[in-house]
Amino acid sequence: MLPDIPGRPVTEPQLRDLRVHVATLFGMEVSDRRDPRFPGAQPVSFNKSHLSLLQEENFFVSEKADGIRCLLVATRDARTGKYDTFLVDRKNSYYQIHMPLPHPENIHAYQRDTVLDGELVLDVEEDGRHVLKFYLFDCMISMGTSLIEKPFNKRLGRLTEHVLKPYDRRYREDRGFGESLPFKLKLKPLQLAYHVGQVFEDIPKLKHKNDGVIFTSQEAPYTIGTCQKMLKWKPSEENTVDFKLEGPDIDGKYWIYLWRGGREGHVLHGEFHLDQELAEEWERYPPGYGKIIECRYDPEWPGEWRFSRFRNDKENANHETVYMSIMDSIRDNVDQETIVSHAGVIREQWKMRESGVRHL
Repeated sequence: MLPDIPGRPVTEPQLRDLRVHVATLFGMEVSDRRDPRFPGAQPVSFNKSHLSLLQEENFFVSEKADGIRCLLVATRDARTGKYDTFLVDRKNSYYQIHMPLPHPENIHAYQRDTVLDGELVLDVEEDGRHVLKFYLFDCMISMGTSLIEKPFNKRLGRLTEHVLKPYDRRYREDRGFGESLPFKLKLKPLQLAYHVGQVFEDIPKLKHKNDGVIFTSQEAPYTIGTCQKMLKWKPSEENTVDFKLEGPDIDGKYWIYLWRGGREGHVLHGEFHLDQELAEEWERYPPGYGKIIECRYDPEWPGEWRFSRFRNDKENANHETVYMSIMDSIRDNVDQETIVSHAGVIREQWKMRESGVRHL
């Protein structure tokens, strides 16, 4: 179950101001004609060639939580001087929340112009309670200083020292602080890539739903948009594509579209076929025009794609290049056993780099 994003949706003109401000922090070009896009990095789907990449370069690995990807922005309103925090989804929509980030030099003061990356997840505790948590895995802007050109391990260090340690200290010392927050901040657990077997073993112990693992280069800078050094692995049968849905037309048919961008926007992929149960449900409760739907691959099904769920956190379908990457991943069918079997050589090459010995 995906959580709802807490907070108050931000509207114009404040929304435009925030988008421009954050884009400026990232060093993105800003135009009067269009709003800046979501600045978050997007992983690519894992294929066979990435096994070699894991041997050639140091990567971290973590489980891939099935939650809502968000940025957390802490800033200060230039007009009022008030400290504000926001969650930003992949539509680049902003939600105002009460989540002040304590300053590392004075935990009773707050940070401004800090931007973090993470996943909003509902954890199910042992007593059955559903607890909203934000699992952090990157720090791109720290108190106005851009870290996007820094390697990932350096950004993780800043995340730990300048965000999580002050937060944890304030949380421990001030009970009222913790009780006023909409969710808990947690560092997403990371392992060195050659410990991927341990990550897989720990997945059944998770308190939330999981849909794979993700590898992130230890040395790569932060990439706005598609990141070739962030690798998303899912079991082949769980690979999904996000399409834009249109219909029903005059003949009662539905159609799905991919994103091409530019003047063309969304382009037709093909007809979307519904099973009987879904057809009856949508006849009673039409999904509405232009919804983004997540679909799983089924080569035996007409059209090959079956409905999984709506993606209300997304504005556009997957880009055509993302679709092709996912299809490569499905065709390569790199399974869990194959990845784990490469852990030994990944470790061997890692240790050789550490010792200064280059493999020929």
